[in-house]
Amino acid sequence: MMRPSLKQHIYKQFLVLNILTVIALVALVELMCDDLEDHMITYEMTTEKSHYINQIGDIAQTWRTANTQATFVPEGTINFLDIPEVFRALPAPYSGRIELADKEYWVDISSLPTGILYIARDTELFEQREAIFILGITLIGALFIIVSFVLTQLTARRIVTPLDKLTQEISSISPRSRAMRVSVDYRDHELHSIATTFNTYLTTMEEYVKREHMLISMASHELRTPIAVISGALDVLTERGTANKSDSKTINRIRNATNQMNANVEAILMLARKQSSSHPTSRILLSEQLQSVVQERLKTHPYDQERLLISPSEINHELVSVPTLINMMLKNLIQNALEHTQGKVRLQQNSHGLLVSDEGAGLPKNVHLQLSQKISLPPGQMNKSGLGLFIVTLICERLGYAIEVDDLRGDGTHLQLRFQT
Repeated sequence: MMRPSLKQHIYKQFLVLNILTVIALVALVELMCDDLEDHMITYEMTTEKSHYINQIGDIAQTWRTANTQATFVPEGTINFLDIPEVFRALPAPYSGRIELADKEYWVDISSLPTGILYIARDTELFEQREAIFILGITLIGALFIIVSFVLTQLTARRIVTPLDKLTQEISSISPRSRAMRVSVDYRDHELHSIATTFNTYLTTMEEYVKREHMLISMASHELRTPIAVISGALDVLTERGTANKSDSKTINRIRNATNQMNANVEAILMLARKQSSSHPTSRILLSEQLQSVVQERLKTHPYDQERLLISPSEINHELVSVPTLINMMLKNLIQNALEHTQGKVRLQQNSHGLLVSDEGAGLPKNVHLQLSQKISLPPGQMNKSGLGLFIVTLICERLGYAIEVDDLRGDGTHLQLRFQT
């Protein structure tokens, strides 16, 4: 899903705010204009009313100016036909606006002791001035919106550009590149604080990694020595030849476990150190390497003879890689497959790489998610997935390979090892 950018949020919020501001301003100005117009007309009508009262007599009279018309009808007059249309059908007294023939008038009808005085003022001039004024305010508001939009773009660019720069710097930092830091020369305090905090985090992580590497180096000798002692002791017991058949079987189980432990320790140490330069690459024919690993497995586990099969294939991949890592990867793949099924395990080369198939119930759900969605397993679940498969994923990451679950092949588990991704 495409997420909206911060720049778009700034555009929308500022634009909506400016439009609402202009609308509120125009509405407020219109209300003020209407109120001002009412007060002005009321004042003028009061003045004119006083003027006409001083001019009325005992007979009916009518006055007309450019914007005003007035009529006086004496008391007792019946059926006065010359009364203007604007006053017809209006009660006396009356004061307010009316519309007639697309024009708006302010009408004041007053009952006097001597008769009724009708005054009507055309408000068109006021309306025109108000319309011009509102149009001017609207144009100014539109100009304000345009200027605000331009300023919003500049402001958004001013805010987002440093963030983009910081994001690019962070994304360009490789976990394998030490001593890389993001620049902290930002004028804004917040961005400077983010960059400084991120650099502090990198420094802390590097110190943590250094301690881990130091621990691995120190543990290397401590781990190998007990394994070597156990292997030596097993060799002495074998040379003595005093063990009976049952003891020999137990000794072989201990030797197999010791050899597997030694292989896992070597794999973990090699991957943790990440010293590829100390392990030269060479050309490896996958078919020969598979035969070698299978034969080595059968020497220590002869009962796997009927279960472990290499399917014939016309494809024979030639890899340019570290032989030790390839050997460890194949060993752990085969061991993982054999441990999760009582049925057969087939190894077959295809156009993508190597397909490892077994007849088991399938991988646990958490491991399946790890391989299919490339997510990291929590520490509590990693032990459940088996150390062998975890070592395989580390080797694939190291060599640039990929391993995934093939869900389109029915029952069992089918792991596809891809040499080119």
